[in-house]
Amino acid sequence: MIRNILTLLFVITSQFLFAQSYPYSINKKKYPLGDDFDKIMPQKIGEWKRFSFHDFVIGGETGTVYYRKNDKQVFVSFGKAYSQENLQSAWIKMYDDVMGKSKTKSAKISTHSSKNIKYIYLQSTYNQYLAWTRNLYFFSIQTKHKSDADEFMKIFPY
Repeated sequence: MIRNILTLLFVITSQFLFAQSYPYSINKKKYPLGDDFDKIMPQKIGEWKRFSFHDFVIGGETGTVYYRKNDKQVFVSFGKAYSQENLQSAWIKMYDDVMGKSKTKSAKISTHSSKNIKYIYLQSTYNQYLAWTRNLYFFSIQTKHKSDADEFMKIFPY
């Protein structure tokens, strides 16, 4: 009897521990396909329009794009690794970038790391920053207001 109760408690506890909530349900978004980031990062996402684009350079620069909706603006970085080692290197750079932005006293940071998806989420009074991976692809968004990040990430495809 006690053994059955302990087993049940273990199952319930382990399900709770493994039920990771991801910001903006990034774990349920679709995977990008291909290497043509001009198409992967669309000209328009809902009412958000792309107004500046710098393509990803393999082994060099991270791609960047600004999306704007009225007076709201979101800065997106993106890229694709070609090996797990390359992805780890890109992830360390993204992580360090977030940690460098976390110097404010009001910063709240959430992290998660698994085989297929990692994220780090910084929320502060002056900055919203989310970086995440989807297999070998990596993305980050940055904006000043949480409401802008919330609105943008509802429709961002990845």
